[in-house]
Amino acid sequence: MQIQFILDYRSPYAYLANTQIMSMGVQIKYEPVEIVSVMKRVNNQPSPMCPPKAKYAGLDAARWAKHYGAPYSPNRPLLEALRTGQLKSDLLSRAAIAAQKLGAFQQVNDALFGAVWASSAELTSADDRLNFLTSRALPQELWDVAESAEVQELLAANGERAVAQGVFGVPTFFVDGEMFFGNDRLSFVKAKLDGARANINQ
Repeated sequence: MQIQFILDYRSPYAYLANTQIMSMGVQIKYEPVEIVSVMKRVNNQPSPMCPPKAKYAGLDAARWAKHYGAPYSPNRPLLEALRTGQLKSDLLSRAAIAAQKLGAFQQVNDALFGAVWASSAELTSADDRLNFLTSRALPQELWDVAESAEVQELLAANGERAVAQGVFGVPTFFVDGEMFFGNDRLSFVKAKLDGARANINQ
């Protein structure tokens, strides 16, 4: 039994879900995507394109963080760098896939989410990115591997699979083929898992 967790580090709700999902007690299959390209494929739009929605999402995410007891301090310079192209929008998702290849995913995953949503980490320069790895004892080759053709192909494949599965945003979860969208659906994910466990134990 496992949860397929489709994510992008620019999503506050993916960050929030990440603080909770390990407590589900099952294997997690993490699939980073570049969510804006996925959304375009299915004719959806990111929240920042609707200012009232974006404003509300910020307030709502802060409420959820308080509810979870999770740190929440959006790194606005980093988010802006990712939004404007100063940093490639898919950089963090590629870094996560690189971490999967390097056998360091969990540490890198938490560090990336923390960098965006719970710190003032700087990643805009090569020196910044190296310092980020060094200060967190992460693999020094992470960013180089993230630039590889293989990682870019894996990211594209994750996006294609997400589109085929009907994904339109993140976080999205699949349990036994059933789709759940949003941090606020984690209780339904848990109920699905509990039901599956009960069936196994009968």
